[in-house]
Amino acid sequence: MKLVICICTYKRNDSLFKCLQSINNLKISNKISLKVLIVDNSLNNNSYKILKKKKFKFPIIHVNEKKRGIVHSRNRILFELKKLNPKYVSFFDDDCTVDKFWLINVLKVIAYKKADIVTGPQIYPKEINSKKINYAIFFEKKVKGNISKVNWAASNNVFFKYKVISKQNISFDIKLNKFGIGEDQLFFSILNQKGFKIYWSKNIKVYEKIHNHRLNIKWLVSRSYRLGVLGHYIDVKLYGVIFGYLINYLKSLLYLFFSISNIFCFFDKEFKIHFLNMIARFYGRLVGPFKINKIQFYKK
Repeated sequence: MKLVICICTYKRNDSLFKCLQSINNLKISNKISLKVLIVDNSLNNNSYKILKKKKFKFPIIHVNEKKRGIVHSRNRILFELKKLNPKYVSFFDDDCTVDKFWLINVLKVIAYKKADIVTGPQIYPKEINSKKINYAIFFEKKVKGNISKVNWAASNNVFFKYKVISKQNISFDIKLNKFGIGEDQLFFSILNQKGFKIYWSKNIKVYEKIHNHRLNIKWLVSRSYRLGVLGHYIDVKLYGVIFGYLINYLKSLLYLFFSISNIFCFFDKEFKIHFLNMIARFYGRLVGPFKINKIQFYKK
């Protein structure tokens, strides 16, 4: 069984190496032939010189995509996969490490649910005695139960049958390149809309490094606003202009309602965060139709 794990990277050699080490420690059956495809988006192919000196259990296919932006990198992956024609494909981010039982749990969900696509949580390790808040946790998918059906997945932790995309005329939306986020949500939402089943399991775990720039409220507000604008664009893509606009503004009213419901607890720190998160998302949804073409590239 051929499996290709795909990673886009940009000047994160240390975290990329840790990611590959965690893949190296995966519990894998002898029946699985694993390869890792790395698409480096730096102009000088920054990671190649370092990785060629490292030894792993699996072969690495290393390509350089000089067109700047995450969407160009993801679409380069789709191009390279046509040559490899695997049975299964997985996406990780270059700042993730994967639980050693990840693949075992993935295959269990596929067998149990007949899933086409599976995903799971991204977990942020707590720093000892740290009082800083990692605001990235407020954007994690909220899912109840051990295994649940969902309608989208993210590229930080996803596994799917290659035939799901090999027979589809689908690619990552180039218009979202300037956002730096959301292209994966739209990609898998479209597949779900086409009838492919996506399941989330709490046991399919990856861990992400806590980035310093995500430890301030300004980052949370900026990201929430962008996700609001992006939400409008995704709804229009999925449901058409009329229903997309209607859904967008209904969701904007929901975000306004949730923000108002938290305003009376504004002096509680956690409620304050929820309020700012919801009000920024409301504003992003509200102005989305007018701001979609004015958003600049989002630098992580």
